[in-house]
Amino acid sequence: MEITVKSEAIKLFNETWDLIDLKERNDNEKTQMLLKAHTSRYLWGLVGKPVNFARGDWQISRCYALLNMGDAALLYGESSLKTALENESTALDITFGYEAVARAHALLGNKEEAAASKTKGMDAAAKIERENDRTYAEGELNNINA
Repeated sequence: MEITVKSEAIKLFNETWDLIDLKERNDNEKTQMLLKAHTSRYLWGLVGKPVNFARGDWQISRCYALLNMGDAALLYGESSLKTALENESTALDITFGYEAVARAHALLGNKEEAAASKTKGMDAAAKIERENDRTYAEGELNNINA
């Protein structure tokens, strides 16, 4: 099987998800989660479109949030949201951009900013057409203590 940049980006994105889904991570898994997320995003930067950039930055933000690294989570969350808003992305991608920013602000103790982003995320989520996607997105937003 021929390995392409796109197929490797997809593979690493999915492997990052597997690590995100773990209830607990050892130090090696934490390192691998970050490395895979960053590498996937880098590869998407070579062959992808804005939607891939927004989703890659969101995934990196989530990884940093899971590691309680609020500043880094905010940096990538804001990048995800900006890319989604500037490129007429789907309501789902915009929702998750707001979710990443809200989650990062909550980690940093910025309650007002977290609450404002969470509210904007809920407004965006209301526009998600697929019920399963909308329910999932709202659940993720509701898991943020803002």
